[in-house]
Amino acid sequence: MKLSLQEIFFFLILIFTSIAFFKILEPFLADIFLTIVIAILFRKPYLYLEKVTKGRKVLASFITIFLVTIILVIPLTIIGIMLTGEITDAYSLIKIGLPTLKVRIDEIYNSLANIPILSGKLGNANISEIQNTINDSLKRLAELAIELIQATFINASNLLIHFFIILFLLFYVLIDGDSLLKKIQYLIPLTDKDEKELFSKLKQVTDAIVFNTFMIATIEGSYGAFLFAILGIPSPVFWGLIMVVLSLIPIVGANTVLFPTALILLATGNIVNGLILLIFGVGAIVINQNIIRPRLDGHKSGIHPAIIFLASMGGLVWMGVVGFIAGPLITAIFIVIWNQFGEHYKDKLDQYNNSDHFYRS
Repeated sequence: MKLSLQEIFFFLILIFTSIAFFKILEPFLADIFLTIVIAILFRKPYLYLEKVTKGRKVLASFITIFLVTIILVIPLTIIGIMLTGEITDAYSLIKIGLPTLKVRIDEIYNSLANIPILSGKLGNANISEIQNTINDSLKRLAELAIELIQATFINASNLLIHFFIILFLLFYVLIDGDSLLKKIQYLIPLTDKDEKELFSKLKQVTDAIVFNTFMIATIEGSYGAFLFAILGIPSPVFWGLIMVVLSLIPIVGANTVLFPTALILLATGNIVNGLILLIFGVGAIVINQNIIRPRLDGHKSGIHPAIIFLASMGGLVWMGVVGFIAGPLITAIFIVIWNQFGEHYKDKLDQYNNSDHFYRS
């Protein structure tokens, strides 16, 4: 089909303005993406509130945003503040402990040197080098703590701005979501069946990733932090956050933190706390990671857990934290589109695969 000059000019303008508009939205793509994810997750509460308020969409949207603030924004802000405090305390301990550490190393060295069996072997050891190595390592750790503190304060202010943008967009997405979806469906050159399958799969994967992955990881990390807090282990919020991150990886899990901590407690003579952490911490996580979680991940999303894991990790490397959800969603689109391709061109693919041409070397 030959295009007229007017049509060529129109498509050039369309492409140029689309690229320019993408550049304008580029700084807020993560906010837009998270807004869509939150809108999907809170769609049912919004529809229920809309029904209760007798069709008042604005009021229902305001109440939904209030719920999002209570459930997501405030807890994340509190965790950020507590985490900043724990990092600050850790930095102070490192800074104060550096001079004391040198004295401790000298005491340990002198004690070991007095043992006849070890005295000859320790004579060749350069205690100054050991001290300098440990001090340098701790200084670097302290510098890293400072960077984390600065990053946390900076990110906290940025986080509030992004939260405001997300909540602002969410208000209108909830109200105008149906009409916007219909507009997108109209512009996408797919059949109604393919469109419904695509959007249904995206919703299915979003629910699975958030509830079966993030929710389980958050529960595991919170549970680990709770055990750390009641057992008196320092920085429970910080270690809880680490356990959340590790729980996102099925192969690793929160036990990467819990198990060594339990062994350290047992080795240092704290038998009761060590056994509590080993039984109620490590044991619970093992049951969850190996029995409960595998049954949920693959079944609800319809995608193999290994593919979800690779998609999440790849998205994390590519796009940061947002990519952990974006990766599986992009993968879901990829799988659905290729499945639709296979269905639409099944006859031609069968004909090609059964032909002699396919088996030629």
